[in-house]
Amino acid sequence: MRSPWLVILALLLAAGGATASRAPSAADQSARLGTDLTPVGAERSGNADGSISAWTGGLPKAPPIDPKIGYIDPFADDRPLYTITAADGDKYKDILSAGHMALLKRDARTFHMNVYPTRRSAAYPEDVLAEVKKHIGLAKTDAFHVRDVGRSTVPFPVPANGLQVMWNHVFRWRGGSVEREFIFAPVQGNGAFYVVKMHQNVVFDQQGYMQDSRGGSLFRVNTLFLSPPSAIGVRTLTWEPINPVSEARTRWQFTPQTMDTRRLPSFDYDTMEPYTKGMRTADENDGWNGAPDRFDWKLLGKRELLIGYNGYKLANRALPYAAIVLPRNLDPNLLRYERHRVWVVEATRRKPHQYFRRIFYVDEDTWQVAQEEVYSKEGQLWRFGDHHMMQFYDVQVPWYAATIHHTLKTGAYIVTYLSNQEPFPTCWGFKGRTVDYLPTSLRVQGLR
Repeated sequence: MRSPWLVILALLLAAGGATASRAPSAADQSARLGTDLTPVGAERSGNADGSISAWTGGLPKAPPIDPKIGYIDPFADDRPLYTITAADGDKYKDILSAGHMALLKRDARTFHMNVYPTRRSAAYPEDVLAEVKKHIGLAKTDAFHVRDVGRSTVPFPVPANGLQVMWNHVFRWRGGSVEREFIFAPVQGNGAFYVVKMHQNVVFDQQGYMQDSRGGSLFRVNTLFLSPPSAIGVRTLTWEPINPVSEARTRWQFTPQTMDTRRLPSFDYDTMEPYTKGMRTADENDGWNGAPDRFDWKLLGKRELLIGYNGYKLANRALPYAAIVLPRNLDPNLLRYERHRVWVVEATRRKPHQYFRRIFYVDEDTWQVAQEEVYSKEGQLWRFGDHHMMQFYDVQVPWYAATIHHTLKTGAYIVTYLSNQEPFPTCWGFKGRTVDYLPTSLRVQGLR
């Protein structure tokens, strides 16, 4: 059920999603974050029929992590409220995206959706929430530019247009810094797949986690490829700017066979990511990223939707990848769907891009893209992103357990962020050394 003020907001602003818009005053926004809104701008109350609960602070920093299975599922005792199949999908169409309706129809024999009680588990460190409140009203959008975000992880807690919703996704809290190993796997329609494994360091300069920072960058990423064989030893370095329209992303690569480090050409918009079999564009990584200026953005309001949430069963370290990755989708019995409120943002192509129209569904509690629909110029649904979040409760980070990008016609898909079989322990919240994120350091690192 939509809140009345959100419906009014959507009607007034739908035609001007990327333009500068008048937002409520900083004082009004600050007062709302202490009353009807959560500290990051979600509606604090539940919905009318109780199927969405009120937010009461999110998941605490417990239970402990089990080395054998990873994060203990705090909702392991939950049982599905109901299961949606192709036979009764129309009954639930009001809370299903077009993408899920298409999967149910396409894979009537194999795909179903287990729907569980809604658990609003998103929680954040107090200092992160303090920065959000401190910077209320300071961040600005001007056409496709964003400015004055400070160290806030939610620069627009009361967004005035669709692009501000997407900027909240871009700047959202991901732990300040993280070092981890994970895989992505391109899966053919018959279920055959290979694994691309990487060891990655991400440091959010904008949020104060880079030593000796001079500012100006959102984050820096240092990635070492561990598989497939053709990629072993390759290192890439990415500098992500805060305002990617005025300053382009820069990327370098060290290749062990030649011992060379070179700056790579443009890696943004609809550039295809390496090793993805052409199933994911650069701007689809991590839900959505990069410069927004090839689309016009429209805020369509809010709705209630079944989205992937609290994916602890999916992240169980006792599961081998072959038990998770099945033909045409992940094992549906490992996927947990819950009813949540999402912002709905439409992006329509204005400059060259292989995607003509996209619909993003952004979870109100985490500001993460929960789902994405990609349409052709003829209006046909082409691709569908179905992303599953979990609360990394030991560090109070809501992030993805897995992102899935389906190519609907072929049955192929790509899954990212699985780490079930990776022995390296994830580290969070460290200060990055500037020297480790310089292109001149890649060769030295590659020789270690």
